Amino acid sequence: MELPCEYEYMNEGLIDDELKCSVCHHPFESPVSTDICGHTFCKKCIETWLLEQQTCPCCRRRVLLSNFNPVSTRVVLNLLNRLHVQCILCRQRNIERGSFKDHKKQCVERIVTCSSADLTCKWTGKSDELSQHEHTCPYRSVRPIVDELRNQNQKLQLTVQKQAEQIRFLSILFNNGKAMSQNCIREDYCRVFFFSLNDQEEPKCDMCHASLRHINIAFHHCDGGCLCKDCSKIHYPS
Repeated sequence: MELPCEYEYMNEGLIDDELKCSVCHHPFESPVSTDICGHTFCKKCIETWLLEQQTCPCCRRRVLLSNFNPVSTRVVLNLLNRLHVQCILCRQRNIERGSFKDHKKQCVERIVTCSSADLTCKWTGKSDELSQHEHTCPYRSVRPIVDELRNQNQKLQLTVQKQAEQIRFLSILFNNGKAMSQNCIREDYCRVFFFSLNDQEEPKCDMCHASLRHINIAFHHCDGGCLCKDCSKIHYPS
């Protein structure tokens, strides 16, 4: 596995070989160890290796990716995190590898985009130039308007969706002009209320498809089809 492009190791030749992957010969990145033979590699290194051959790179025993687990030994992880690296962009030295993400956020040479990139601002530059750009960025001045339009559009979409659900509910309730009933008038052979007596499958709400007992049914057709009380409360409030 190639080194991350953001940093390089300080005095890599002096780093203990026990902390290095035998595939890429660099210090472990996200180390994983196999439960077959105990050998350890970088996660990406072993994933790439196993695409070609399903053997351990060290002892050649047959292994699968499922045989590897993340190394959780705190001593090993601490030693790796304390390795000193140098930022390739700003050339700052002696950064502990475990703290490099924090440095990356503050690196003055890091290339960043404008916070209004989602509004098609094309500016990119060093992180220490960002505040100066955003002070004059024309897209920032229109963001409140754009955000308000987006909020209105989301509300409109929710309204349309709710209306569509209500229309669907009513189309089920008044299917083919025959309205469902709230009170069963033919309980002696109603398929919905007597499904268990006739060894029929438990009815489901035609709206949300939840399985129902008769106590949860708000509307039904005696020959089949029903709507639950929850859907009724949402789409057909009394």
